[in-house]
Amino acid sequence: MRRRIRSSNPRTRNRWRSIALAVACFASVACAATLNQQVAACAVILGTNDTHGQLLPRVPRWARGREVGGVAALGTYFERVRSESPDCPVFLFSAGDMMQGTTMSNLVEGESIIEAFNLLGYDAAAIGNHEFDWGVEVLKERLEQADFPVLGANVYVKGTDRHPDWLLPFAVVERAGVRIGVVGAVTRSTPTTSMPARVEEFEFRSIAQALDRYIPELRRLDVDFVIALLHAGGRCDEDGSCSGEAMAELRRTTAAFDYAITGHAHSTPLRTRLGRAPIAQGLAYTLAFGVGRLERGPNGSVAGELVEFPVTYVDQVEPDSALAELVGRYREAVAEVAERRIATLARPLVRSGGEYGLGRLIADAHRAATGTPLAMTNNGGIRHGLPAGSLTYGDLFEVQPFQNTLLRLRLRGEDLLATLEQGVGQNGPRIHVSGMVVRYDPDARRGSRIMAVELDGGGEVHRDSLYWLTANNFVATGGGGFYALLEAVEVEETGIVDLDALIAYLKKVPQPVEAPEDRRWRRTTR
Repeated sequence: MRRRIRSSNPRTRNRWRSIALAVACFASVACAATLNQQVAACAVILGTNDTHGQLLPRVPRWARGREVGGVAALGTYFERVRSESPDCPVFLFSAGDMMQGTTMSNLVEGESIIEAFNLLGYDAAAIGNHEFDWGVEVLKERLEQADFPVLGANVYVKGTDRHPDWLLPFAVVERAGVRIGVVGAVTRSTPTTSMPARVEEFEFRSIAQALDRYIPELRRLDVDFVIALLHAGGRCDEDGSCSGEAMAELRRTTAAFDYAITGHAHSTPLRTRLGRAPIAQGLAYTLAFGVGRLERGPNGSVAGELVEFPVTYVDQVEPDSALAELVGRYREAVAEVAERRIATLARPLVRSGGEYGLGRLIADAHRAATGTPLAMTNNGGIRHGLPAGSLTYGDLFEVQPFQNTLLRLRLRGEDLLATLEQGVGQNGPRIHVSGMVVRYDPDARRGSRIMAVELDGGGEVHRDSLYWLTANNFVATGGGGFYALLEAVEVEETGIVDLDALIAYLKKVPQPVEAPEDRRWRRTTR
């Protein structure tokens, strides 16, 4: 069914028209003469990544108050590309992390987003590290629900050379006589970026080796094109140099692929090329998608191009009616919980840099919930910022969606210092703390970057003393690489969910809520 794009902005209309013309031009034999006078096969490639359960639109800071994304708008954008490509079939792929992150997805364990992906017409998806968040049994239910294959060629049953029997390494998808082979893989960091206990029975091996193993097998199946679909991220700097796990693995791949779609890096669009193969990585949360194209000449030569990353502004489209109905149905199902008012925030709280007010607020909330003198929370568990004004349960859920529980840990001073050392990232701290001030030298030798830790009650942390610290069960079990916490001499399970601790704290503090402004990580030198 053809959808209608509407726009009151001539610049937006012209921009979309140029995208549509580029795709339509490529789909025609007359326009595709760059490689050959004739085209034996062509395909338009749509790619998304890191949807994270985002059924509804968002208002990103860069959008100047306009709504962006949501599956109902996304469906219309996809349909427009399909309608403008009558002679060249359109294929749709996801680079993983489809389900985790919102009340409308999490409260039904991802069922809503898979139903939406079925309606959107996805052809295949890579498995993401957060697909494991609800355990294997729930994941298997979602894979059975999906009308498209979910792929993980580098996921192995531990100690074997076989994949889990519920996870495919590759697939062949076909439309209008065009056959595309797809190999999917997930970041090798999955054991530390997912709850460790949920993935302990698996090994996440080399992505490059997985591609080299299965791409030749796909070529033998007489496919027109091969796509690498990776839930692993990359970035390119202004000078054109590109880095990150996805780029490193693709460079190590010796088997030829024709196009790559990557993910896992949420806010970093990637538009580059490795040899003749385009590599595309869009924005997370349905905010933008990649449009690419491939053509194969009679002699088997393949040419590819990444056309554009359309931003999915809601005010430019008429939402897809079937998807709008789905969104309304699930929104109503969770409304009683998601729309409950919790507190009022004085000003917006954004995630910016290594330390910020929202992170300090969360660490204070966790400390208050358990009564320990110290607390820490990992930055990776803080998924979104918060708007000023009235806050709902749904707003706060998107900040802390993982339902991690809080633990009280009794640590030796040396293990606490080692944990803080592990909390120094390449671009600053990657944890927030409460009850202490950490003086550190990021330029010092790794292992020696923590200069001193001053306690709120006075004094400093000593290596041979014992300290009570609150941490969530993700980091306390080695998630994020915080292995020093595994050395705790005593562990107390509180059963308190991190989100519940935050909500209880926000209800107690004066309204409107102000985030703490005191810097707790302070750069210093010896």
